[in-house]
Amino acid sequence: MEIRHVDAVLTRPGRNYVLVRVETADGLVGWGDATLNGREKAVEAALDHHVAPELEGRDATRVEDVWQYLFRGTYWRGGPVLNSALSGVDMALWDLKGKAAGAPVYDLLGGRTREYATAYTHCGDDDVDAIVANCEAAAERGFDHVRVNVGDPAGEYLNLDRVIDGVGEVRERLGPAPELIVDIHGRATPREARRVATGLESADLYFLEDPLRPENRDAFERLRAATTAPLAMGELFTNPWEMRPLIEDELVDFLRVDLSHVGGITAARKLAAVAEHHYVETAFHGPPDLSPVGQAASVHVDLAVPNFGVQEFTDHAAVYGAPIDDVFSGGATLEESVGGLDVPDEPGLGIDVDREAALSYEYERSHLPTVRREDGSVADW
Repeated sequence: MEIRHVDAVLTRPGRNYVLVRVETADGLVGWGDATLNGREKAVEAALDHHVAPELEGRDATRVEDVWQYLFRGTYWRGGPVLNSALSGVDMALWDLKGKAAGAPVYDLLGGRTREYATAYTHCGDDDVDAIVANCEAAAERGFDHVRVNVGDPAGEYLNLDRVIDGVGEVRERLGPAPELIVDIHGRATPREARRVATGLESADLYFLEDPLRPENRDAFERLRAATTAPLAMGELFTNPWEMRPLIEDELVDFLRVDLSHVGGITAARKLAAVAEHHYVETAFHGPPDLSPVGQAASVHVDLAVPNFGVQEFTDHAAVYGAPIDDVFSGGATLEESVGGLDVPDEPGLGIDVDREAALSYEYERSHLPTVRREDGSVADW
């Protein structure tokens, strides 16, 4: 199954996405997601100028070999831009492999280990009353896991007291259910991370997400020793080997990698296998800046791996409206009776992209806000 053409499709059906389209000589098309929020043009350039020319003429069924070639076969490896490009190609090749075999991707990964993937949704707000109302509405849709970030104004530095007091009040008002998740987004210093983790222990979190930046392994060891709060990490990792010490030393409870950044389905399934041996569960990243293609890929892995924990879910059509339905068809769907996600029992990823519709929604330059402390100095975003 020879690769005839690879191209990046940059689209904005509500927000910017970088999609990867791989076409074979016999006319099959596979889709992947290479979106890197705020750096979409860099990924597009990497795909069009560096990745695509190297893939045309290669065998699309040799998914592992292509992955190794794109990662190891270049002196400059890894990093968010190149690994996002690699991730999108990898998803597209798995999509093609499933279509050629007439099987959904989860079957190629060993088959289902569950009927659905339990999902969590975002219920955060600046106001505790609003968060409680959001959680109650989420419960009516079947969600028993919710993210409850308290106040997160763009450009404002992390307010530890607001987080600790606000989440504590949310737990007190909601009672023992639902499961609560809090995302620090890597904005805390090691000292701040210890304070917020210990301060939230009484809220009985399902997990505390990204309490630290990924480069500080020793800080994770100190944080682990300081708190009983379950810890989740991974969305900022763009190289699967970066997660190794956190998994092997059992410094985290949940693997939070993003399939569009860490190396696609190939990397995610390997990381999940390593994590299983250390009783670490998966909780793949699934924000609005992950396209429906990336979300579908995540759910296929969720359904196949035995150590699945929970899947972050974005209802793209509800957030962005009709443009999403113009561009994407199929993909992951929420079964509200169980608060879980499933994908169509169709060959490949079970999602299609209307290329012409995608191109009609033109890219618009955007970037993440900058966070500054009270004294004006730049802080981690």
